[in-house]
Amino acid sequence: MFSCDSDSGSCRETEKTGRFLTLRNNGLKGRVAVVASHRSGKCIPSELSQILAAEGAAVYAVDSNPKVTQIVARETEEALGSPVMTEALDFFDVESISLFVRRVEAREGRLDILATDFGLLEFMHHLTPFHRQGRDEWEIQYRNIVDVTFRWTHAVLPGMMDRAFGRIIHMVSDTGRLGVPRMSVYGAFKAAVSSFSRSLAQESARYGITSNCVSLGVQEIDELKSSSKEAVTKLDKTLKLVPLRRYSEPEELAYMIAFLASDLGAYITGQTIHVSGGLVMT
Repeated sequence: MFSCDSDSGSCRETEKTGRFLTLRNNGLKGRVAVVASHRSGKCIPSELSQILAAEGAAVYAVDSNPKVTQIVARETEEALGSPVMTEALDFFDVESISLFVRRVEAREGRLDILATDFGLLEFMHHLTPFHRQGRDEWEIQYRNIVDVTFRWTHAVLPGMMDRAFGRIIHMVSDTGRLGVPRMSVYGAFKAAVSSFSRSLAQESARYGITSNCVSLGVQEIDELKSSSKEAVTKLDKTLKLVPLRRYSEPEELAYMIAFLASDLGAYITGQTIHVSGGLVMT
């Protein structure tokens, strides 16, 4: 940590003398993190797991799709020499999430960080206008975006409150701020996650817990591009709205999440940070 010397006008390090401001030196080394992803692809969960593990955290990567956990394990092993711990869970089984959290806490003695990435990747290329959607489509989007967010947050909060420390970071989307055709329900539920996170920040601050969101814009996802030519056309059209005129890279989003999870982000809570090339400016 640093403090400002009003007499000399300079800042000096008051703790950890001589150490650089790195994530490892500022709160990630020795921390226990759960990266929970669901129907969002492997890119961000894999990059985030690698970054957190490289910075010294014990990482548990969890997805509802066993193929994703296998890929994350393989990619982290290739990058770091050893895989992070992975597990496939049924996110809609009433007890599976809470039991998993309790297992991690029993094994590690703590759970410090929850980072989530919940989406509906396979539906992105055939979304329909709102007037053509039925209640079943609304419920699918609610369950896969909002409900799983509630489940995971609810599972980790008691332990974080007992230990008076926690970092909760949810991945959301710029569709929650922008009007995007055919994504009215999806955008509404992503905005709901941001609103939920802000209220949670107010409730949990007294326990030393921060709650934030990282919002992505236009991401080039192999699974989406391979789905149809229409999906590629939509991506290209949307890219023209991005001032930086390029897609986001998974590591750019992952590093923001890692920053918020570290002590360097300890004074940030209740925020939705847009990492989207200027698609949304605040």
